[in-house]
Amino acid sequence: MGVFGAGAAAWAASAPTRQGVEEQLRAARVHPARVEAHRLAAALAVLLVPYLIGQVVAFTVTARTFPPGVHLWLGYVLLGLFAILLAVALGWACGRLLGPVFSAFAAAMGFLLLTVLLDRVGFVVVSGRPEVAVAPVPMALRLGLAAALLLVTLWLAGVEAPRQRRRRAAALLPVALSLLVVMGVTAVVADREPLGDKALCLDGSTRLCIWPEHEKYLPELREINARIDQLPSAFKRPPLINEIGLVKSSYIGPDGTKHLDYEADSPVFHILEGSRWSYAGDIGKAITNVTFGLQDLQACDWMEITEPDQIRLAVVDKWLEAYLVGGGSPDYHTNAPEGLQQAWAKGRAVAKDLPRTDQFRWTEGEVSDLRGRYCRPGH
Repeated sequence: MGVFGAGAAAWAASAPTRQGVEEQLRAARVHPARVEAHRLAAALAVLLVPYLIGQVVAFTVTARTFPPGVHLWLGYVLLGLFAILLAVALGWACGRLLGPVFSAFAAAMGFLLLTVLLDRVGFVVVSGRPEVAVAPVPMALRLGLAAALLLVTLWLAGVEAPRQRRRRAAALLPVALSLLVVMGVTAVVADREPLGDKALCLDGSTRLCIWPEHEKYLPELREINARIDQLPSAFKRPPLINEIGLVKSSYIGPDGTKHLDYEADSPVFHILEGSRWSYAGDIGKAITNVTFGLQDLQACDWMEITEPDQIRLAVVDKWLEAYLVGGGSPDYHTNAPEGLQQAWAKGRAVAKDLPRTDQFRWTEGEVSDLRGRYCRPGH
């Protein structure tokens, strides 16, 4: 939408010159800026109307149940609006300052380059995760400066002398630079504050807590929680596993800057695009970390683990992931070494081919033997 909008705006801005009607516009009683404003509004309408219709339809479908997170959605609507305004401003300026042959191409490529350069500062958002939200102040600054760019482009209307046009075009620079500075030093998508007691939680041998915006995943998580309760006694369970961002603490790193720590109090899991394998894998990893003491160097000496035992550990890890998810094939791909992938496939095969009692008997033996080799008694 942004690349197309920039190119379309550049073509619309340069169209009168190409059609040879600039003389008619200059001879009209209406001020050139007013004529330009009507043309600019028409170009904006062509891009904004489909976008806003799509957003209205999405809101109407969602409003039947009004789930948590509607306020988050509004922020992303404004972020999309900003991208359209910026694309039109860039395209219109190119159409006014460049010839009709190159303006559309320059505007489209310029916006594409801008998108690539600013991708790391929240310019392009593909998926709105619940642990982050659009920050209102940076968003308001972006919208205001994009609107200012559009107003400056109107000021270029009716100027034919190259020197005067360049002088007026120079007014674009401070606004454009201000926008780039705002986008560079502020984050439009920022971490949300922790929810505390407002999180949705499932009780069991392990307590699982998620953001309210992910309430639709509660049935699947409830099934995973039941499978955790049924695990053999050889497995240890973390008392709490939070969805990422629910609880966080900060610390000062060696470089003197502030960093966020999401796992200071409990392990975390992600829900990536609704994939069961994403959160089953994270939850399984949290269980194996506690079971084998992988983060407790005082209890277990995993630095001395042999390569065959590393493979056994990987087999158990992927069995646990497949068991928690309920079976099936993973919905992700990996470029891990071939030997490790074979171990993972073996663990999934155990979860797929053996009866539940045989799976538990096998995995309990593996866990007990591996812990006995590398962990001190009582740990």
